[in-house]
Amino acid sequence: MTEKSAPMLPWPEDDLSAYGPVETQPVGRVQQYVGRVMARNWTMIPHVTHNDDVDVTNFESRRKAWNSANPDQKRTLLPALIKASVAVLQQYPQFNSALSADGKTLTTRNYFHIGIAVDVPSGLLVPVIRDCDKKSMAEIAEEIVFISEKARTKGLAMTEMTGGGFSLSSLGHIGGTSFTPIINAPEV
Repeated sequence: MTEKSAPMLPWPEDDLSAYGPVETQPVGRVQQYVGRVMARNWTMIPHVTHNDDVDVTNFESRRKAWNSANPDQKRTLLPALIKASVAVLQQYPQFNSALSADGKTLTTRNYFHIGIAVDVPSGLLVPVIRDCDKKSMAEIAEEIVFISEKARTKGLAMTEMTGGGFSLSSLGHIGGTSFTPIINAPEV
């Protein structure tokens, strides 16, 4: 393979109405942008998927008990996953790095900003929770609720979606046992 890759093949064009009734609608600006970013990231960053099973029975029992006792401060698994991710990133800092566009420099972050995938009406946004190593799970949980609601209702500024070193995405609401997420560049 040469230093310069071959260009992508063109998108196949087909008159789908030839096969039956269709409806068309424009793709929103956010969806177009996210699609271009995801396509770039999928083709430019090597992806590896590893799966393990973890017994969270005790954690779930404690979480459900908390939620019953504190109905105004319900908790999900996400704050615990963020804290666990920070602990792993502290132990393995190469996973809290950024690769330069030319692939010649790896910059290790000394901060722990975690992106979280949030499903919004126009697609998927990844707001960043900053300084997760310095926040309690309760503080992270509050911030998740706030930033997720803001993403769904008011929208987010680009500054609220940049600077992450690691992103978490969950398909818990639709089920399944595993998936391969697209890496959010310049994360590794």
